[in-house]
Amino acid sequence: MKPRLLFLAAIITAVLASCNGNGTDKNKTINATDTPANNGVVYEDSRESLPLTIADTITRSEMRFFSNNETKDLFQLKIHPGMVKNSKARLEILNSTGNVIYTQTFDAFFFVQRIYEPDTIPTTGGQEEYDAFMKQYWKSLTAAQYDAHFKKSVDSFFTYIYYLDSNTAEKLNAWKDEITDKDFLEEVLQNLAIKLIDVPCFDCKEGGYTIGYSRKKNKVATLIEHD
Repeated sequence: MKPRLLFLAAIITAVLASCNGNGTDKNKTINATDTPANNGVVYEDSRESLPLTIADTITRSEMRFFSNNETKDLFQLKIHPGMVKNSKARLEILNSTGNVIYTQTFDAFFFVQRIYEPDTIPTTGGQEEYDAFMKQYWKSLTAAQYDAHFKKSVDSFFTYIYYLDSNTAEKLNAWKDEITDKDFLEEVLQNLAIKLIDVPCFDCKEGGYTIGYSRKKNKVATLIEHD
C-alpha cells in the first residue's frame, strides 16, 4: 500500500523580498546561460502525497561579486505558487545593468526533499522492514514540520552556491579531460581574478556545475559538470 501523509494542506504566505528593483520578470536576458529543468521526474509516493502549497510567489535575493570585481550581481530565487510537489523555482543571476546572465529552473520540491531522510534508519532486517519504517516515518511528519523545513530551506538557499578559490582553479588544470570548456579553463588560469562558483543541479540527487563569467565570450561559461 502506498504511504499517505495524514495532514491538511499547509498554506505558505511569504512576503516578497528583494535586494533591489532589478529582480522583476521584465528584465531582458542577454547572453544568458540557462540550465533547463529536469522534466523527466517520476514522483515517489512521498512526493505524490505531499499537499504543501505555496500561496504567493516567494522571492529571495543576495548581492555577490561574480561577473566582474567592481560591481555586484543580483542572485535571485523565485518560487512560483502552487503545490510544492509540482511547482517550479528559478535561480537567476542579473548583472549590474539588470541583464539576466544565468538561469536554472528546477522543482520547488527541492526545498522539502531532505525532510524525507530520517536521522537514523534500521540497521537490521531486510527491505520489508525498511519500507515499513519509512512509511511510518513519512506518516509521522506534520504540517508544521513541512512548513518549517520548507521555510528554512528557502532562507538558506544561497548557502548551496559557493565560491571556489584561486588555488582550486589552478588545480583544475590537472583535470583537463573532465573540463567542459577548455578555452574557458585557459582564460581562468591566465586570469585568476575570474570568480568561479559552484551551483548544484537542484533537480539531481547530487552533482552540479562550476561556472564563471568569461570576459572573452562576454557570458557565463560552464567550466565543469560534476557528480
